[in-house]
Amino acid sequence: MELQITDERWQDARDALAAAAQRFTRMLLDCRTPDRRAIGDWSVADTAAHVAVVARLNAGLIGGDLTPLDEPDLDRGWQESSLGGFARLNALSLEHFPERALDVVSNTLLEEVDLLLGRAKDADPRELRPWLGSARLPAAAHVAHQLNEILIHGLDIARALDVPWPISPHEAALTFDLFLMPMLGGRSGRLLAGGGADGRVTLEFRSKHTTPVVLTSDNGRLQVEAADGRRSDAQVRFDPATMMLTIFRRTRLVRAVATGKVFAFGRRPWAAVSYLRGMRSP
Repeated sequence: MELQITDERWQDARDALAAAAQRFTRMLLDCRTPDRRAIGDWSVADTAAHVAVVARLNAGLIGGDLTPLDEPDLDRGWQESSLGGFARLNALSLEHFPERALDVVSNTLLEEVDLLLGRAKDADPRELRPWLGSARLPAAAHVAHQLNEILIHGLDIARALDVPWPISPHEAALTFDLFLMPMLGGRSGRLLAGGGADGRVTLEFRSKHTTPVVLTSDNGRLQVEAADGRRSDAQVRFDPATMMLTIFRRTRLVRAVATGKVFAFGRRPWAAVSYLRGMRSP
């Protein structure tokens, strides 16, 4: 599906990233327990450093730089890996960038986000740029992916520190429309290799905040198109923030369904539940 984005939405995405980066770094600078575990084996400081590394990746890739980390093995790894290899690459990247002082990491993150936004300002948001796994995504996706990283890992850190971290439907909708759907339905390169379930399922996704789309998975081959009234196996109505947290495994799908924040109906509603349960994400 060709990305449709107005000048206003493109500005919204850049503004949301700038605001989220400021909010994220304020939380880091207020933190007095950087060694507290945030997600998996990562401490708060590790998690923050990871977000800064990803910002460096996105800032480089949106400008067409295929060696943004300036380390041949890492840069080659990010280009050649699928989703299954990202955990190893994340670990290697954190070894290569050992800085964990939160004030330094915060400054680095803000510098990389500023560079990303500066390059985005002069970019056509629909123009394809290189991305991870040899994917080619619209420039808008690089901005929305960085927003997604900050929102998700901001939540990880906030939970560890027991502080608030609200994610608005507007922010989450930007990541759904401008990053997730282009990634799933676009030129994914090696990124999604080896994934996907057997069989065919067609799902329509709608919310008050996102562009209605139809996602088709045909034995692992994905296609995303604008919703046009065609018959689907299931229709999914969702709150964007809850959907984000479900896809990225921060909220259990059963809870999202039980609270009515994600609701599937139609001929085969269980197909939507099965797809979302098995969905992989970067």
